[in-house]
Amino acid sequence: MSWLSPFPPRIPLGEGFEAFNTWLKDHFGGLFDVIGTVINWAVTTLRDFLTEPQATQLTAIAAAILAVLLVRARPIPVLVIVGSTIALYVGQATFELGNTLVNHSPPQLFLWAMHLFGQEKVESNLVIGIVALIALVVVAAVYRIRLPLVAAVAGGWLAVILCGWLLFGAIPEVIGQPTAILMMLLLSTLAWVVAGWKLGVFSLVALTLVISIEQWSNAMSTLALVLVASLIAVVIAIPIGIVAAYSTVVSRIVKPVLDLMQTMPAFVYLIPAIFFFSLGAVPGVVATVVFAMPPGVRLTELGIRQIDKEVVEAGEAFGASPFKILTGIQLPLALSTIMAGVNQVIMLGLSMVVIAGMVGAGGLGNQVYQGISRNDGALGFEGGIAVVILAIFLDRLTAAITRRSPQARAERAAA
Repeated sequence: MSWLSPFPPRIPLGEGFEAFNTWLKDHFGGLFDVIGTVINWAVTTLRDFLTEPQATQLTAIAAAILAVLLVRARPIPVLVIVGSTIALYVGQATFELGNTLVNHSPPQLFLWAMHLFGQEKVESNLVIGIVALIALVVVAAVYRIRLPLVAAVAGGWLAVILCGWLLFGAIPEVIGQPTAILMMLLLSTLAWVVAGWKLGVFSLVALTLVISIEQWSNAMSTLALVLVASLIAVVIAIPIGIVAAYSTVVSRIVKPVLDLMQTMPAFVYLIPAIFFFSLGAVPGVVATVVFAMPPGVRLTELGIRQIDKEVVEAGEAFGASPFKILTGIQLPLALSTIMAGVNQVIMLGLSMVVIAGMVGAGGLGNQVYQGISRNDGALGFEGGIAVVILAIFLDRLTAAITRRSPQARAERAAA
C-alpha cells in the first residue's frame, strides 16, 4: 500500500499557473505590450483632460456630441464631416497637415484672434475642431434637426471657452489657475443636466470640498482610472452577457467562471497583472476590470432573459431579424437592468482604488495606502473622503441615467 502514500498527492497548481503565465508572456509578449500602451495612453489622456482641460479637447468633445445627435437624421453629411475631421487630425499628427493649411490661409482669418487672446501662434488642432463644430451646427440649422440640443451644446462649449479666457486667461490651453474650478463647474453642470438640481448642488459642494483638502489631482487620476477600467469591463461584459442569454451552454460555462472571479481575493489579480504589465496604472486597470466585470455579465444576461417571450415572438411574427429583435426589443427593454450592472461595475471599480494604489497606479488609492503605511490618519482620511464623494457622484449619475431609460419611464407611467 506504499503506492498510496502520500495521500492526497500534492498537485503543483501554483507552479502550473506560473508556467502558463510565462508561456503567455513568451509567446504573446508583444500583444501585452500593445494592450499596456493603449491602456496607459487612455488613462493618461483622460487624467490630463480632467486636471488640465484644453480648449482643443473641449472642442473635439463638443463636435463629437453634435455628431451623435445629428447622425441618425442626416447620416451622409455628418459622416462626411466626421471623416474629414478625423483625416485632418491624423494628417496633423503625422505630417503636420493642419499647420500647412493654416500657413497657406489668409492671415486675416487668424490675426484678429491671435491679438485678442494674446497668442503667438495658431493651434491647428483647435482650428480643425472649431471648423468641424461650425459645420455640424450649419447642418443642424439647414435641416432644422434638434435645434435646442444643438444650441445647448454649442452654447455650452462657447461659455466654457469664454470662461477659460476671461477667468483664467488661457486660450487655447484652458489650464490657468485654478484649473480645478473649471472642471468642477463642468462636472456639476453635467450632474445637474442628467440627474437634476439636487445632485448638481451636491456635486458643487462635494467637489469644492475635494479641492479644499487638496486632493483634486488625485481624485481626477482615480476617476480616470475607474472610468477607463469600467469602460473596458462593460465593453467585454455586455457581449458575453448577451451570448449567455441566448445560449444555455455558454451560460453554464460562464457562471462558475464569474463565481471564481467574484470570490477570488482581489490581491490575487495583481500577481499576473504585475507579471505581464509591471508596476503602474496598467496592472491596476487590468485587476479592476477582472474584479468588476461579473455584475455586468450577470445583469445583462438576467435583463435579456426576463423579457416576456411574447414580445419577442411578436417581433418574429412581423419578420424582424434576430439582430433587429436584439437591438430594437431586447436591449431597450433590458436597459434598466443592464445599467444597474454598469452601476455595480463602477462601484466595484472604485472599491479597487486602494489596491490599485499599492501597485503604483497613483491617485487616491496611493494616498490611502501611504496613510496606512505611515500611520498618518489625516492623509488616509482625506483620501477616503474623496473616494466616498466620487462613489456617490458616479452612483447617482448612473442611477439617473437608468431612471431615464424607456422601460423605467414606461413602468412609472403604468404605476
